[in-house]
Amino acid sequence: MSDRRIRKVQRIYDRNPELYHRAMQSRFTEWMLGGRRRKVGETVRGRVLDVGFGTGLSVAEYPADVQVVGIDVSAGMLAIGRRFARDTGHEAEVEVMDAEHMAFDDGVFDSVAFNLCLCTIPNPGAAIREALRVVKPGGPMVFLEHVRSHLLPVALVQDAINPVMVVWQADHFNRRTADAVRRCGVEVLSVDRWWLGVFNLIVGRAPAR
Repeated sequence: MSDRRIRKVQRIYDRNPELYHRAMQSRFTEWMLGGRRRKVGETVRGRVLDVGFGTGLSVAEYPADVQVVGIDVSAGMLAIGRRFARDTGHEAEVEVMDAEHMAFDDGVFDSVAFNLCLCTIPNPGAAIREALRVVKPGGPMVFLEHVRSHLLPVALVQDAINPVMVVWQADHFNRRTADAVRRCGVEVLSVDRWWLGVFNLIVGRAPAR
């Protein structure tokens, strides 16, 4: 993890993970994301790689019979995530890891979920390709992300504020994530857009090899 951009993301999310955790559990966040988090849980199966595990908010929506392996660059976030998983009756194996360079063998996961992280990963294409490497052929892949809206007026506002957000929070507001997922070779089955297209739930699967 020598990349200075990765180190910047670590610093930002290690700063106050408790505050992030509380904010992402608010009523507003539940209204905005709760239904799609549940859809992520309905999509995964078996041994699940959760990329951008953070404080573990996704794990509460996973079926009881899945085995969760969560990775994130923030040790502070993962410490809360490990505890939150236990508190919600789940066990999660978590590890500080760069999603662009995963320390897993090929084809060891049954499914992969990306949760609100491709906006901060410096090279999202590299992370998606790594996920394709470590998931079994045909395995479900789901991406819950904020993206560049398909509505041009909204997208232009995102383009305008993006430089500020990148400097402030290493957060890219205008990434065309569905296009990136397709370019990397994921077979996209559906794209659910909401909140003026700023959020996407992309459901797909790894190609059969």
